[in-house]
Amino acid sequence: MAVLTGTLTVNAAFLQEIKEDDRDLRQLLSSVADRCCRPTGPGPTARPLVEQLWKLRDQLALHFALEDAYGYFEDAILESPRLNGKAEKLHAEHDVFFLEICELVEAAEELLYCERRAPSHGSISVRFLEFHTRFERHQREENQLILSAFNDDIGVGD
Repeated sequence: MAVLTGTLTVNAAFLQEIKEDDRDLRQLLSSVADRCCRPTGPGPTARPLVEQLWKLRDQLALHFALEDAYGYFEDAILESPRLNGKAEKLHAEHDVFFLEICELVEAAEELLYCERRAPSHGSISVRFLEFHTRFERHQREENQLILSAFNDDIGVGD
């Protein structure tokens, strides 16, 4: 079912999928943040952190793919060309975030397998918490972009 609002079409199935993805992503981010607060040494005790980071990496890939597949940014740009620069900046951040989570997974795996130059749990935790803060900012900016495009489309007159 699609709801037509001016020139912006909103697909109900897409909205439901995005809502579920967003919920799963938030839960994983919270879970990894909680795990980062529990000290872990090298070796098998690092496995839960590694497994959660694997899941988060996969969920981020799905999240970004959904946004790309459904034209999340393209629709905003088409409806409000003035938002083009912001949309391009936010879209480019997806690659940066995905590469960063892959690097965190690799660092946690080094800790798990007791590799000689493995980072400490503390350094992985700090990196993740910084990632999490920046990603939350990114999500807020995406939401603001979509709302701005929607407001331009339907008008927000007095």
